[in-house]
Amino acid sequence: MTEDAPPGLRRIIARIEPGWPELIDVSSGWYPLLDRLDRKLAAIAPGYVVQQVKSKFGSLSFYARASEDVYDYNQEFSEAILAAEWESTTTCEECGAPARTYTIRMWVWALCASHARAKAEEAAE
Repeated sequence: MTEDAPPGLRRIIARIEPGWPELIDVSSGWYPLLDRLDRKLAAIAPGYVVQQVKSKFGSLSFYARASEDVYDYNQEFSEAILAAEWESTTTCEECGAPARTYTIRMWVWALCASHARAKAEEAAE
């Protein structure tokens, strides 16, 4: 994923801690959100590290620390992550348009109406 990832995602991948997969497991609709989050986190904690980035229950799950020190807690850093995770619930995972959560075949997604219809039709096939 690293070579063909957009520059904003490559910056995040470069921060992934050794031993964790170099993977960002979200769809492209959230890439701009991740880029903004990375810029904000880097301004707060320039040496921040990432463990995992994924979609879970229709929301972004972004696991990171302000530094390599596991005891270094930074409230502003944590609040920035929480704000992005909340924003993801109203941002289409596929295209970035305004969205809401849908449950399709027991999977929860944050989707715009158009992508929700398409995913529901795909699941029905």
